Amino acid sequence: MTRTFLPVAVLGCVAALSSQVYAHVVLQNWEGVAGYQEYVTVVVPHGCGLSPTTELRVKIPEGIYILVPEDKPGWQTRVKTRKLDRPLPGEGGLKITEVADEVSWVGGNLPPDRLGRFTMLVRLPNSPGATLFFKTFQKCAQGESRWIDTVADGEPAWKVWATEHPSPFLVVKPSTAPQLGATMEQIAAERARRKAATTAPRP
Repeated sequence: MTRTFLPVAVLGCVAALSSQVYAHVVLQNWEGVAGYQEYVTVVVPHGCGLSPTTELRVKIPEGIYILVPEDKPGWQTRVKTRKLDRPLPGEGGLKITEVADEVSWVGGNLPPDRLGRFTMLVRLPNSPGATLFFKTFQKCAQGESRWIDTVADGEPAWKVWATEHPSPFLVVKPSTAPQLGATMEQIAAERARRKAATTAPRP
């Protein structure tokens, strides 16, 4: 049996980095695919010192126009919207005139020694290489933490860990195939073909 031993100093560095990352509010998944619908989960690993978390407010980054938050038992879910300067095409020919600006979960009580997850379903922008920052405001029974520090466009996302209050973030990766296995145009064409086949007169 081959055993690998790491120097104590290296193990100390790994442990220190791990404790720093998990001492912050983060996203459960730090990557998503351009144009896909993805579950975005904000993970809260602690309160404000010994004080429980009673509210979590998440600022939605630009480029996300479709969002559905998940209700959390014992909490109230609130969505604050903003109007778009120009309407965008939506599903079924509808126009999108306003989008989610902030999502909040309020009125709960997450003990400081318990892990909390707050989830929403979003459609990511078709912007491979972009880093999306979900600035998060954590309010506690006593105190508040603002996880809002970011890095400049073009900077590697990992550099946010060097800031004092790093914002949760997600890096958008390129898509290699449609999420549903086919484009919406292909699906629409197949739907039309099936409908025509069922309505065609039988010989």
